[in-house]
Amino acid sequence: MKKNLDMTEGKPISLLWAFTFPTLMGNLLNQVYSITDSIVVGRYLGQTALAAVGSTMPVILLLAALMIGINVGVGIIISRYFGQKNEELMRRAFVNSLYLGLFLSAGMMVMGLTFSGTILRWMGTPEGPLQEATAYLEISFITMICPLMYYLFSSAFRGLGDSQTALYCLIVSVLSNIGLDVLFVAVFRWGVAGSAWATALAQALSAVVAVLLFRKYPMMRMRRQDLRLHGKLLRQITVLAIPIAVQSAFNNLGNLVAQSAVNLFGEATMAAYTAASRIGTLALMPVETIGSSLSVYASQNHGAGKPQRIRQGVRASLQLSLVVSTVLGVFLLLCGRQMAGLFLTEPSAEILTVVQRFLLITAVPGILAGVMQVYQQVLRGVDRANQALMGGVMQLITKIAVVAVGAWGMQNLDVVWLGWPASFVAGTVIPYFCFQKIVREIETE
Repeated sequence: MKKNLDMTEGKPISLLWAFTFPTLMGNLLNQVYSITDSIVVGRYLGQTALAAVGSTMPVILLLAALMIGINVGVGIIISRYFGQKNEELMRRAFVNSLYLGLFLSAGMMVMGLTFSGTILRWMGTPEGPLQEATAYLEISFITMICPLMYYLFSSAFRGLGDSQTALYCLIVSVLSNIGLDVLFVAVFRWGVAGSAWATALAQALSAVVAVLLFRKYPMMRMRRQDLRLHGKLLRQITVLAIPIAVQSAFNNLGNLVAQSAVNLFGEATMAAYTAASRIGTLALMPVETIGSSLSVYASQNHGAGKPQRIRQGVRASLQLSLVVSTVLGVFLLLCGRQMAGLFLTEPSAEILTVVQRFLLITAVPGILAGVMQVYQQVLRGVDRANQALMGGVMQLITKIAVVAVGAWGMQNLDVVWLGWPASFVAGTVIPYFCFQKIVREIETE
């Protein structure tokens, strides 16, 4: 595969798979780290520490979603200018995205340090894990610049059609994260805080590697004029990135409400949910990766004026999502309960049952998430992020409603878990009809 993949020519399904595969392997490796991190915390620090880390995850993922959303926007814009062969605007888009990310991350850091404990109490975090959870969250806010730089360069590489280099940076992050996790938690005994510092330092190291690798692109070597704040381009990036960031935040806001609901069922259920959500991501993350690749594919072809190839890309992405989600769904059905036993030295029958039910209801029907991701992401690729956001709003409302009924109304965990597949269906409807209308308009332009 060429380093820079031009997806405006060739068979869509082959191009999408060639572009998706390195990112998919990287993301799966990242999930292996996430699972390893939880295993290290659970086995060396115990159930309370595992519950503490798990209780912070919706907030951490919310922050990550905001940064990823901003940087996905720059990836889409760079890919569009890549399709147009406009190197100057590619460089300026990267620089102005960096300015936007630094401004927003500074604001979030200040707010987070001020309200970390309040947020966790609002979520109903029990007193047992509260102190460690607060420390973990505060460290994550202090070191926000590390994931910002990592996500920015990763999105820029993907926007250039180079998912392999993004994979190399991710490998550096994951391997160093695992090593530092074991060192700080198992050897130095720094507790939950050690896990947070390990993640931040690993992302910082990956960002340094990304800076060095970025220099191999002559087209992206900055000139003095590229470093100026470009008002029109900054507005363009903001108009695209903010809806994506808000939608990503909406998705994780639903997870934050779900964590609050899970907290009602006690520390054991919190620990089980931490383990189950890590395992379940193995089935849901690949279809998100396929959808993300589609947004780059659609953006390149939109920039090149080839709308018919966008339709073909949607069909190819749906086919890939069906195959991948089916294989991983069967795997979780067969091995999910055994994987849950890795997280604690002696997991109770209650914890194992919660994990098994969660995976059956939320992760096995992963094709529903795949269809939603395809139609939301293709709208982003054709510069219709606001329509994709409407799907995200419906997804959020549905998930919160079902979770609330299950937790506060019926006190039934199975109903809580139904919030996931119900939200996938709800998040698909508006983007599907919007895409059918918009692609017809593009074809007649």
